Amino acid sequence: MYDPNDEFSLLSRRTMLAGGVTLGIAGSLASCSRAAPNAENQAEAGGLIRERGIPQDTATRVAMMRRMRLRSDAGPVFWYFRGRNYAQQGANLIPICELVFGAFMMVEPKPDGTMKVVQYELGFRSPLDSAKRAEQLLNPITGEMIDLPFAPVGPTHITYDQNNTLQLPSKIGGSTFTLEHVPEVFYRVGNTVTFQTHSRATAETPGQPTRVLNDMSMISSPEHEALDPNLHFASAMAYGGDVTDYARWLKMPAGAGTQTLRSVGEKVSRYEDMPEDWRTMLAEADPEMAADPIAGLSRDAAEYRN
Repeated sequence: MYDPNDEFSLLSRRTMLAGGVTLGIAGSLASCSRAAPNAENQAEAGGLIRERGIPQDTATRVAMMRRMRLRSDAGPVFWYFRGRNYAQQGANLIPICELVFGAFMMVEPKPDGTMKVVQYELGFRSPLDSAKRAEQLLNPITGEMIDLPFAPVGPTHITYDQNNTLQLPSKIGGSTFTLEHVPEVFYRVGNTVTFQTHSRATAETPGQPTRVLNDMSMISSPEHEALDPNLHFASAMAYGGDVTDYARWLKMPAGAGTQTLRSVGEKVSRYEDMPEDWRTMLAEADPEMAADPIAGLSRDAAEYRN
């Protein structure tokens, strides 16, 4: 059975689309194809080994992803992450700062199988090994003290199509975004179900360098929740590994590499279950939003400043 989401399939499709078939690549394709019958036999015996017991039909998989990542019925969703940002120069990682990030959203499934979401995202940064929000931060590459802006993203109105592919508006907070969706990859590990997400967005802001943002995560839920068709909201944790161009406010010189984030997070169903430090910092920065976050989703989008 052919798996269109397999990483090798993605690689080979992109290679052929790019016209990059060289002798070296052809040799790699040949060696991999010799292993394909064995993989097909494994699939015919009950699906790919890494997907043991995970349904194969599109509608069931979409419902599973929605209950894990967001929810499959109408209502609010809250996510938070803790992590560390690094400057990435080749294989060298240089710690920049700590991050506590929060997002909340309202989900509205539509009769045609699409899903509308409006969401607000906000990260607070602090010096390494500190939990106190910083107004300024030392850039470890340039040695310069830089200002940290209050830079929420949204509220942003997005859509997931019938196949659960994210559709962004053309502009978010005055910046133009184009998005490439990489198909999800599924894993069954122990008593958990996990799927890998990856979207690659290009942000263009007048007067600013263009940014490329690879937003990646591994979202995991207990198998009895992920696979339950009667459950709308599965508990979930996520591990992030984003790779992006530097945030513009970091004032990195050209050729200084890229930025990466390692993080771990949790989905919760109530604002009160978001981390207390994040809620406190939001209340200090934007009391009106903190007092009624769901009502705040009806605001106009803030200027994109990341």
